[in-house]
Amino acid sequence: MSTESRQDGRNWKAGPLRGWLVGILSVAVVAGGLWVGGFFWFLAAMPSDAPRAAPEADAIVVLTGGSRRIPVAVSLLLEGHAKELLVTGVNDIVSPSEFRAAMAESGVAVEAETMACCVALGYGAHDTIGNAEEAAGWMKAGGYRSMILVTSNYHMARSRIEFRAAMPDIEISEYPVRPADPGLAEWWKSPQSRFLILSEYVKYQAAWLRVTLASMMPG
Repeated sequence: MSTESRQDGRNWKAGPLRGWLVGILSVAVVAGGLWVGGFFWFLAAMPSDAPRAAPEADAIVVLTGGSRRIPVAVSLLLEGHAKELLVTGVNDIVSPSEFRAAMAESGVAVEAETMACCVALGYGAHDTIGNAEEAAGWMKAGGYRSMILVTSNYHMARSRIEFRAAMPDIEISEYPVRPADPGLAEWWKSPQSRFLILSEYVKYQAAWLRVTLASMMPG
């Protein structure tokens, strides 16, 4: 085989390979741009604080795991915005009396009668999916048709997806809670806050993809 023929063969092989590499790079650039753009949308859509006028509903559901969530939810109950409160994701070792003591330390007094009649501690959930499932069962058992969902503002988008998927017939009013100061106003300055926001965005994407794909499947 002549030198010219061998050169033509190498050029023929390099052409498709170069095309594949350019295609892969283009897809990666577009995907990266969409991911970054989605992240800034996620930040822009994050509520800065709770609504000025607290909603009314049959029940309140608050997710453990973030500062200020539970005291805010208990305050909503005591102010008469709902009949009953579910605290989902409670540690197994926390008793009703210990819960009342923790609330007292945070400045919210819960009477024993109120605790007995109107506050339910849910011990069965260990993540947001579990929170939604536990809340759905509790709402159904109580015959409730509307709820106030209380969680941190950075966690609300993912919670919204999980709770609406778990109970599509329930009217859900959102009550986002801003974390305790310094909060997340300048999240990029703190390694811990950066990790929190970025990991929450990734979890939000995973939740959206899982619920969307599940909704497309027959049955």
